[in-house]
Amino acid sequence: MKVLKYVSSYWRDIFLQASGNTIAQVVGVLGIPLLSRLYAPQEFAVQNIFLQLVMFFAGIMTWRYEYFFQMLKNDQQARWLFSGVVKLGLVTGVVFTVLLYAFSAEIARLLSVEQGADYLIVAPLSALLVSLALAFQHNAQRSGAYKISAMSEVFGKSAYVASGALLAAVTTSGLIFTTLFSALGKIGALLPYSKNLIHGACAHAPDAVSPLKKHASGASALVMSHILVTVSSAAPIFYISAKYGTEILGQFSMVMATIFLPSGLIGAAIGQVFYQRAALHAEEPLVLKGLWTMTIRKLVLFGVPIYLCAGILSPWIYPLVLGGQWHDAGLYAQVLMVAALSAFVSTPLDRVSLVLRYNWYLPALHVFRLMSTGLLLALAIHFALDFKDFLLFYVVQMSAVYLLDLLFAHFLIGHAVGKGAAAMKEV
Repeated sequence: MKVLKYVSSYWRDIFLQASGNTIAQVVGVLGIPLLSRLYAPQEFAVQNIFLQLVMFFAGIMTWRYEYFFQMLKNDQQARWLFSGVVKLGLVTGVVFTVLLYAFSAEIARLLSVEQGADYLIVAPLSALLVSLALAFQHNAQRSGAYKISAMSEVFGKSAYVASGALLAAVTTSGLIFTTLFSALGKIGALLPYSKNLIHGACAHAPDAVSPLKKHASGASALVMSHILVTVSSAAPIFYISAKYGTEILGQFSMVMATIFLPSGLIGAAIGQVFYQRAALHAEEPLVLKGLWTMTIRKLVLFGVPIYLCAGILSPWIYPLVLGGQWHDAGLYAQVLMVAALSAFVSTPLDRVSLVLRYNWYLPALHVFRLMSTGLLLALAIHFALDFKDFLLFYVVQMSAVYLLDLLFAHFLIGHAVGKGAAAMKEV
């Protein structure tokens, strides 16, 4: 089968990217005991809420065009797309910054942020830097430069930990700035490789189709999906803060930041390389199906033992590594382990619909996710669930969405293979 031709380089690139992710996560893991002693659980709760705001802005400021570098055919199109990303980001960034400055007090109350409310104004700048870092990284991956891409992950995570530790000496809101410095770290690593993207001529043939126009439908689908995901992800966080308090939200936030580490270490590397290869073979459904099936098997092989061990050991690991104040986080991790495993297997392959240009799919999936989140919160309010019961239902809801996504990806690939076979018969 043709897919076997690409297996060696496929797993080599995954190894390169995973190596960088691994070192980055090691830096992050070593930094967590330090940061958890410099900042209280309530400050991690504020950071989590701030991060939701940053990620929301990052999803709409550049209209998610940074995710389409992988699908471009040459450097000229990449420069053209990058120019559009920068212009969009600067214009929308200024607008959002002015709005936050004008309504910072009202927005802080809406988000239940008291401590660090004055720093909300840096959210648009943080979001723009996150988007630019992703643009540089996807462009590097488009050219197969996974060593540079991996290095950027290490620089980003190192900047995250270092900035959090240094800022603790001057402000209790230092965690808010870690996302900004993390993005700067990634950009710093990728900048030398991206000179042609920045300084190259942006001229184009008169009859050439702009990559912004060509991928407008896919970008719109990503933005709509992002908004839906942001709302469905943020709603439980705000509910936990309002109903159970910032102490519990801080414990929950720490678990969410750590139990998904394998996804960032192995799953993200597999997902990045899979997307690049899938984009190359979008017109060859059989090759795509082979890559998808092979990747699923590896994800399950890696994921099950990792999360089984995490579920068994977390009640002892969290207080041992982070300090006695994080005892409850270890208990929450045992429950969230199921959702984390589902995410580990499903998330790396979530761009199949983009590659196959089923642009309706992601918004439809996330409408379902938002509806199921709404149902979860309605049940929690109606039955006045305590936090442990709420967490159990939350894990069931998350896992169901991830597994449903996996099933539909299998269906979409099968449909593409069927269409390809029918076209061959007609020929």
